[in-house]
Amino acid sequence: MASPMESAAMHPGFKIKTTAKMMPKPLLILAVLTLCCCITTLNAFSRPGCQCLRATRSRIRNIKQIVVIPISGLCRQPEIIVIRKNGSKICVDPQAPWLNNLLTNLPKIGCDKGRVLSCLRHQILH
Repeated sequence: MASPMESAAMHPGFKIKTTAKMMPKPLLILAVLTLCCCITTLNAFSRPGCQCLRATRSRIRNIKQIVVIPISGLCRQPEIIVIRKNGSKICVDPQAPWLNNLLTNLPKIGCDKGRVLSCLRHQILH
């Protein structure tokens, strides 16, 4: 014999309403936080492949740092990214004459003794 609740649930006109109001608050908060974490994680990973879509050959001023990314399985060309004092990043053509001159002259000015970044920064800024 079915209980009154079971028999009411079996009635064709009986509908169970499920809404967000019926969901417990902790479960709703957990679902929202999980969704937020997933969305921010997607932005944290850079897309695979080359970071530079275009590269300039013109001389860059106010250089803070030079990042050299060698050829890898993700990108078939070397990439040189110049970070300026204001934080902007510019991709430079590895064959740019001014860049090759700068990198060639580093050993001549004493920058091959393990202090390359500080020496490079000193030579570019002065």
